[in-house]
Amino acid sequence: MHICFLDGHYPHRDGTGGGGAGWYIKVIAKRLVEEGCAVTILKVTPNQSIEDYIDDNGASIIHYKTSSIFLTYLSKVPVFKVLTRSIAYFIHGWKAYVTLLRCNYNRKIDIVEVVEGGNIWLTIFNKFKYVEHLHCSQYTIKKQCEQKIPLGNLFERIISRISMNYADAVTAPSRAMIEIVESERKAKFRNRFIVPYGIEENKTTRSKRDTHKTIFIFASRNDSLKGGDTLIKAIKRVNDKVEENVEFKFFGYVPDEKSILPKNILINEFMSRDKILEEYARSDVALLPSLFDNSPLFIYESMVSGMPVIATNVGGIPELIKHGETGYLFEKNDYKELARYIINMVDDPKKRMKMGKQAMHFIMSHAYAPKIAKKKISIFQEIIGR
Repeated sequence: MHICFLDGHYPHRDGTGGGGAGWYIKVIAKRLVEEGCAVTILKVTPNQSIEDYIDDNGASIIHYKTSSIFLTYLSKVPVFKVLTRSIAYFIHGWKAYVTLLRCNYNRKIDIVEVVEGGNIWLTIFNKFKYVEHLHCSQYTIKKQCEQKIPLGNLFERIISRISMNYADAVTAPSRAMIEIVESERKAKFRNRFIVPYGIEENKTTRSKRDTHKTIFIFASRNDSLKGGDTLIKAIKRVNDKVEENVEFKFFGYVPDEKSILPKNILINEFMSRDKILEEYARSDVALLPSLFDNSPLFIYESMVSGMPVIATNVGGIPELIKHGETGYLFEKNDYKELARYIINMVDDPKKRMKMGKQAMHFIMSHAYAPKIAKKKISIFQEIIGR
């Protein structure tokens, strides 16, 4: 079986970059290759030509360019600016589709998986069977956070729903995301599958530390919707009681320069996955105060590293965290409740370690990559046979 993944956020060759959807593909592609599948990744490159290569997991990485002088000039014209995203959707999608045809010429593609938003040209020409993976669109995030939705996002969503509606199947790592998107389109999908992100064991051994402090980790993209402001408010409240006993490591997220940060918050740039896995092994508890999320890979990676997770009770997060057993759930923006759970973790290390072990056992049984790869192959075979 030749499987082609169409996603613009696959990690770079050196292991840097890549979002949650991209790393999910990288992890699962390795296992699909081990199961005897041929895997091709179509990876976007905005402004330069990059040599294609075979990844360390055995997948073929094929690049295509999306830069367009026409779109650059169009975005500067006020009358047409609102349409730029929609036009870009067609143009970028066409470039990806042409690359897909070239790959198919070299070796027949049995099935394509596209990240949410899809590719309208797959629908128009109906040449390939394809699965749409619901990751989390900007439209959905803004809608769930009750923010104003720009017309550009709205137009793009209307167009992308056509691709979604005609997909041979729709998958998502959480039941919540499927139900939210079904609610948006006011109809259920014909063929829907819940497939968690695949996770590998974190083979980095937990390091012994000289410090007596409890170390909390927060890793996310630099986005206000990840709830960093709520976390900082909670930390200030925590510091009123246990400041000398706690340390907070931020990776990727950069607070507002104007905010006065407590000294026990350490700001770090986002780093390669290998290095961040080492940081997990040096930490005790993971924090994720998102205003909305689907099924964050950060939670999977934290749990498999033996950490309990304190996270917001939104989206697909409650499907990963069992409150009081593998971590704690708190309501969106409630920094007082978040602070209380952080203090609870500091005051009761035995319970904290027990919850970390339970978290690791749960995520390995729920989302171990070899099991998820076999589940995906089964879904693909069903669609191809259909």
